[in-house]
Amino acid sequence: MKYISLLLCFFITTSLFSQTSSQYETPTKQQLDSLTTKLETLFMKDQTFRRIYIEAENKLGADSDAYEYFWEVVEAQDKVLEKELIDILDKYGWLGISQVGRLANGTQWSVLQHGTVASKEKYAPLLKASVLNNESQAIHYARLIDRMLLNSDRLQLYGTQINYATHTPTFYELKDPEFVDKRRNELGLDSIEEFARSNKIEWSIKQKQ
Repeated sequence: MKYISLLLCFFITTSLFSQTSSQYETPTKQQLDSLTTKLETLFMKDQTFRRIYIEAENKLGADSDAYEYFWEVVEAQDKVLEKELIDILDKYGWLGISQVGRLANGTQWSVLQHGTVASKEKYAPLLKASVLNNESQAIHYARLIDRMLLNSDRLQLYGTQINYATHTPTFYELKDPEFVDKRRNELGLDSIEEFARSNKIEWSIKQKQ
């Protein structure tokens, strides 16, 4: 039964995230320079409020109207940034590290991470293809997929999402946790045990191949 479940999981993820055949424009050097600047600016906007949310919570109070408004502003900004990123992705596809540099490349994931489930589902194949071409980071793809699954009330696949609301950090529930290393290895990620240890989480589920 577990093998059937694994095969079903593979079929679902393959059908969801298989590479599309859409054609994109090839940006010129000048356009790439402009896109690099644009993406780095998007990253700054994406991260500015998130870098001070703890201070905002402490100063405003976690249950205050002011703190709720703080996140309303962040979420409104997220929608604007998502739209700007989608305009780029629809025109040029996923821009690789060799094209725009590591920061701008990672911005695409960061903004998409804070976007809608529909956007994650639509553009995840572009990121996966970029990862397979060594033009994007595998951990970004794993985090995007896990966040997308949790956002749609499904179980994560790679174990990248951690619940810090409990007394001690724990992983959000994984699908077929005994096969998580197999899935992580396919992306070139370290073992779940090593990842758990680095985040001070106990992991005792024996892995199968």
